[in-house]
Amino acid sequence: MAQATNYLEEKFLTGLLGGTNVTFSSKPYIALTTSAPNDGVLGNEVSGTNYSRVQVGGTNQGDFTVSANGAASNSGEFIFPDAGSAWGTVTHIALFDAATGGNQLLYATLNSSATINSGDIFKIPASGFTITMD
Repeated sequence: MAQATNYLEEKFLTGLLGGTNVTFSSKPYIALTTSAPNDGVLGNEVSGTNYSRVQVGGTNQGDFTVSANGAASNSGEFIFPDAGSAWGTVTHIALFDAATGGNQLLYATLNSSATINSGDIFKIPASGFTITMD
Protein backbone atom coordinates (compact mmCIF):
# COMPACT_ATOMS: atom_id res chain seq x y z
CA MET A 1 0.00 0.00 0.00
CA ALA A 2 1.34 3.42 -0.94
CA GLN A 3 1.64 6.30 1.51
CA ALA A 4 0.83 9.88 0.52
CA THR A 5 3.48 12.50 1.28
CA ASN A 6 2.84 15.73 3.16
CA TYR A 7 3.08 17.56 -0.18
CA LEU A 8 0.29 15.50 -1.77
CA GLU A 9 -1.90 15.65 1.34
CA GLU A 10 -1.61 19.46 1.39
CA LYS A 11 -2.35 19.65 -2.34
CA PHE A 12 -5.45 17.45 -1.89
CA LEU A 13 -6.76 19.45 1.08
CA THR A 14 -6.13 22.76 -0.70
CA GLY A 15 -8.23 21.55 -3.61
CA LEU A 16 -10.96 20.02 -1.47
CA LEU A 17 -11.30 22.70 1.21
CA GLY A 18 -9.41 25.73 -0.04
CA GLY A 19 -11.41 26.37 -3.18
CA THR A 20 -8.30 26.20 -5.32
CA ASN A 21 -8.17 24.17 -8.49
CA VAL A 22 -5.48 21.52 -8.15
CA THR A 23 -3.86 20.23 -11.31
CA PHE A 24 -0.90 18.09 -12.25
CA SER A 25 1.15 19.02 -15.29
CA SER A 26 1.65 15.44 -16.43
CA LYS A 27 1.34 11.85 -15.32
CA PRO A 28 3.74 10.96 -12.51
CA TYR A 29 7.14 9.32 -12.71
CA ILE A 30 8.19 6.20 -10.79
CA ALA A 31 11.51 6.38 -8.94
CA LEU A 32 13.44 3.51 -7.35
CA THR A 33 15.09 3.91 -3.94
CA THR A 34 17.56 1.90 -1.91
CA SER A 35 16.27 3.18 1.45
CA ALA A 36 12.91 4.10 2.95
CA PRO A 37 11.30 7.41 1.97
CA ASN A 38 8.93 9.12 4.38
CA ASP A 39 6.22 11.78 4.19
CA GLY A 40 8.69 14.58 3.61
CA VAL A 41 11.95 13.05 2.39
CA LEU A 42 12.92 10.80 -0.50
CA GLY A 43 15.00 7.77 0.39
CA ASN A 44 18.26 7.27 -1.52
CA GLU A 45 17.17 7.33 -5.14
CA VAL A 46 19.01 4.89 -7.37
CA SER A 47 21.83 6.36 -9.38
CA GLY A 48 23.90 4.57 -11.93
CA THR A 49 24.45 4.22 -15.63
CA ASN A 50 21.17 4.36 -17.60
CA TYR A 51 18.95 4.90 -14.53
CA SER A 52 16.02 7.21 -15.06
CA ARG A 53 12.53 7.48 -13.65
CA VAL A 54 9.76 5.90 -15.69
CA GLN A 55 6.69 7.96 -16.58
CA VAL A 56 3.30 6.39 -15.98
CA GLY A 57 1.64 6.06 -19.38
CA GLY A 58 4.87 7.06 -21.12
CA THR A 59 6.28 5.45 -24.26
CA ASN A 60 5.95 1.66 -23.98
CA GLN A 61 4.96 1.95 -20.30
CA GLY A 62 1.94 0.82 -18.33
CA ASP A 63 -0.82 3.04 -17.03
CA PHE A 64 -3.20 2.84 -14.08
CA THR A 65 -6.82 1.78 -14.02
CA VAL A 66 -8.82 3.42 -11.24
CA SER A 67 -11.69 1.41 -9.75
CA ALA A 68 -14.76 2.63 -7.89
CA ASN A 69 -13.53 1.17 -4.58
CA GLY A 70 -10.74 3.71 -4.04
CA ALA A 71 -7.95 1.67 -5.61
CA ALA A 72 -5.82 1.94 -8.72
CA SER A 73 -3.60 -0.77 -10.24
CA ASN A 74 -1.22 -0.65 -13.15
CA SER A 75 -2.80 -2.11 -16.29
CA GLY A 76 0.53 -2.77 -17.99
CA GLU A 77 4.08 -3.33 -16.85
CA PHE A 78 6.56 -0.58 -16.06
CA ILE A 79 10.02 -1.30 -17.47
CA PHE A 80 13.14 0.59 -16.37
CA PRO A 81 16.16 0.93 -18.67
CA ASP A 82 18.85 -1.77 -18.72
CA ALA A 83 21.19 -1.11 -15.81
CA GLY A 84 24.54 -0.08 -17.24
CA SER A 85 26.13 -0.48 -13.81
CA ALA A 86 25.13 -1.87 -10.43
CA TRP A 87 22.23 0.17 -9.02
CA GLY A 88 22.22 -1.44 -5.57
CA THR A 89 19.36 -3.10 -3.72
CA VAL A 90 16.01 -1.49 -4.49
CA THR A 91 13.69 -1.56 -1.47
CA HIS A 92 11.07 1.11 -2.23
CA ILE A 93 9.40 3.01 -5.04
CA ALA A 94 8.10 6.57 -5.11
CA LEU A 95 5.95 8.64 -7.44
CA PHE A 96 7.11 12.12 -8.46
CA ASP A 97 5.60 14.92 -10.49
CA ALA A 98 8.77 15.34 -12.59
CA ALA A 99 11.36 13.24 -14.43
CA THR A 100 14.10 14.68 -12.20
CA GLY A 101 13.79 16.66 -8.98
CA GLY A 102 10.17 17.63 -8.49
CA ASN A 103 7.83 16.75 -5.64
CA GLN A 104 7.46 13.28 -4.14
CA LEU A 105 3.77 12.31 -4.15
CA LEU A 106 3.54 8.72 -2.90
CA TYR A 107 5.92 6.02 -1.74
CA ALA A 108 5.71 2.30 -1.00
CA THR A 109 7.84 -0.61 0.17
CA LEU A 110 8.43 -3.40 -2.34
CA ASN A 111 7.10 -6.83 -1.36
CA SER A 112 10.68 -8.04 -1.71
CA SER A 113 13.86 -6.12 -2.38
CA ALA A 114 15.72 -6.53 -5.66
CA THR A 115 19.47 -6.26 -6.21
CA ILE A 116 20.08 -4.65 -9.58
CA ASN A 117 23.40 -5.50 -11.23
CA SER A 118 24.80 -4.32 -14.55
CA GLY A 119 22.67 -5.71 -17.39
CA ASP A 120 19.57 -6.27 -15.22
CA ILE A 121 16.18 -4.81 -16.08
CA PHE A 122 13.82 -3.82 -13.24
CA LYS A 123 10.15 -4.39 -14.10
CA ILE A 124 6.90 -3.88 -12.24
CA PRO A 125 4.46 -6.41 -13.70
CA ALA A 126 0.87 -5.55 -14.63
CA SER A 127 -1.24 -5.35 -11.45
CA GLY A 128 2.03 -5.29 -9.45
CA PHE A 129 1.58 -1.72 -8.19
CA THR A 130 -1.67 -0.94 -6.38
CA ILE A 131 -2.51 2.34 -4.73
CA THR A 132 -5.45 2.45 -2.32
CA MET A 133 -7.21 5.26 -0.51
CA ASP A 134 -9.52 4.60 2.39
